[in-house]
Amino acid sequence: MSKVVVIGFDAPITKSVKRLMEEGDLPNIRKLTENGVWMENCMVPHPTITPPNWTTIATGAYPGTHGITCFHLPGEGKRPGRPEVCGQAFRSTDVKAEFIWEAAERIGKRAIVINYPTTWPPRMKDGIQVGGFGLHVTDWRMTRDLKPLPGWRMLINLADHQCITTRNLPLADGISPTPCKGWRDFQDGTRLEAEVEVGRYNSLDGVEPSKLFLLFDPEKGEVLGFPDKSSDPIFICPLGSWSGKAVLRFKVGGGEERDGTFMAKLLDLSRDGSDVRLYLTTFCSLHGATYPEGIAEELEKKVDKGLPLRAMEDAVGLGWIDFETYGEMLELENTWLGEAAHYLMTTKDWDIFYMHAHAPDHTYHLILNRMDHDPDPRLRERLKDLERRVYTSLDRMVGRIMEGAGEDAVIAVVSDHGACPTHPNYKPVSISRILIDSGLLHTSEEGEIDWKKSIAFEDRSVYIWINLKSRFQDGIVDDEDYEDARDRVINALLSYRDPGTGKCPFAFVLRKEEAIMLGLRGETVGDIVFGIYPEAPGEHGRHITSGEYSLGSMKGLLIIGGPGIKKGIVLERHVNIADLVPTLCYLSGIPVPMHCEGSVIYQALEDMDGPWAELRKLRERYEKLEETIRVMRSLTHSYE
Repeated sequence: MSKVVVIGFDAPITKSVKRLMEEGDLPNIRKLTENGVWMENCMVPHPTITPPNWTTIATGAYPGTHGITCFHLPGEGKRPGRPEVCGQAFRSTDVKAEFIWEAAERIGKRAIVINYPTTWPPRMKDGIQVGGFGLHVTDWRMTRDLKPLPGWRMLINLADHQCITTRNLPLADGISPTPCKGWRDFQDGTRLEAEVEVGRYNSLDGVEPSKLFLLFDPEKGEVLGFPDKSSDPIFICPLGSWSGKAVLRFKVGGGEERDGTFMAKLLDLSRDGSDVRLYLTTFCSLHGATYPEGIAEELEKKVDKGLPLRAMEDAVGLGWIDFETYGEMLELENTWLGEAAHYLMTTKDWDIFYMHAHAPDHTYHLILNRMDHDPDPRLRERLKDLERRVYTSLDRMVGRIMEGAGEDAVIAVVSDHGACPTHPNYKPVSISRILIDSGLLHTSEEGEIDWKKSIAFEDRSVYIWINLKSRFQDGIVDDEDYEDARDRVINALLSYRDPGTGKCPFAFVLRKEEAIMLGLRGETVGDIVFGIYPEAPGEHGRHITSGEYSLGSMKGLLIIGGPGIKKGIVLERHVNIADLVPTLCYLSGIPVPMHCEGSVIYQALEDMDGPWAELRKLRERYEKLEETIRVMRSLTHSYE
């Protein structure tokens, strides 16, 4: 049977993918589409957010069944609430459904899983896994001992990126370059020097910072980095360019030493050295981030293109880098993902491959609103070029994975959700403010909730809870008043009007038992579930899955090609990303995961009855063989 390949993009806009494909910028995705099926109306579960929907894509189960109901989960025995008091939902131990690769292992199939959210620790026995504890291969949303991190915090394997600068930039490391002195290979005063500590931030294993000595040559327009003044440089970085890969050794707790791989880019260097801006990527290590453990060292030795860094939009927002540098970082990460996948697919035994790339999501959080309606047309065009660059980078990654997969694999490109810009007149929608103004929530001057007066409170992205006495130690609502309290909350939300547009932003407000139509149920789903229109604030999360507005679309991306799939078809019927798993199982002979709730997309298949027709043939052959054996056994001879 066919091998299975699933390539995940986080938050792509289907309209942009289709446009760029038609313009010739995405040859590999175009090839897959021309030899497969494009799902025009692919829905995703609610909320439209990362951990729940990637878990659906890997299990075929909806969030209420697999248990990952938002980006965060309330702690066991703790009151649900805002992300600051809830752990991020990236632990596989919280997933209550069977992954497709677990089902495949039941019949001896082996999987490769790369950077796939909410799959750590690995639940496979005989496969290969790289990452799964966050959004990037070196980005952990939990500690080593699997304690989930609250809010939006992350830890980096080995340490986070840094900006070395003379400017007053947020969270940057400040320097004041002075004439060099005491260098082995440079005369005093011929260059400018600065000393910084690197590896200082967000370290997963608490590394000790290492010193990095910088030597600036304003005349030549470059910076050199050294571990000390008597060594050779570990990187040389011309103005406006990236260095090659550099390696710096760090000390970790217990006396262990570990290498961190990084790159540097010199964005600014004035002639007098008074204006310097040097960016250092995350200090990357795969130590303890793979299963089996030896895969980490193997990848670090064999994959020499790209870098498994954390390419996020925060560096742009802080003023550390520009849009172009951000695009280059995404290319470095996507290149590494493609090369790592290709290496493992061509050197290891495997039957099923799953991976995820987060580039579109970060990009749209950074640029989508400005790309849609910024008053500066030149900026809008610049951001559209960045969008194009992101997708062309992903397309090259797809091409590399397709090469590794071979011609006989069933390949799917899929997303967890899309993204939409915000209408420029809309104001932020604060659920807590709506509840406060309706007398349902009370807070102190410091913003702390007064539980002795509060009837309802918001939870994570799309939930509201009633403060029941029977549920919470400091609850105030009697069980007999539960329905009345829910009615008050529903009326408050549906009566709300955005001050900028005069419109109600809520597309639906449902009671918990009604939200089962969305695939939501269970102990972590609130008493009330809501969804907002696509043009309301935020790029995704609270927004309805079918929403489309301006440049954006919340619909999922789903393209499937390969043996048994129709060629060059645009399928207009409604499908859901939950349907991917059973469709792949139907085509490949992999057992359907035990908790799968999706349906086979029969209209995408060349032969809807293919497996059943094959089964009928086998049964007919078996019956003929059985009859032949019966006749032969009944033959007797007599010589009387």
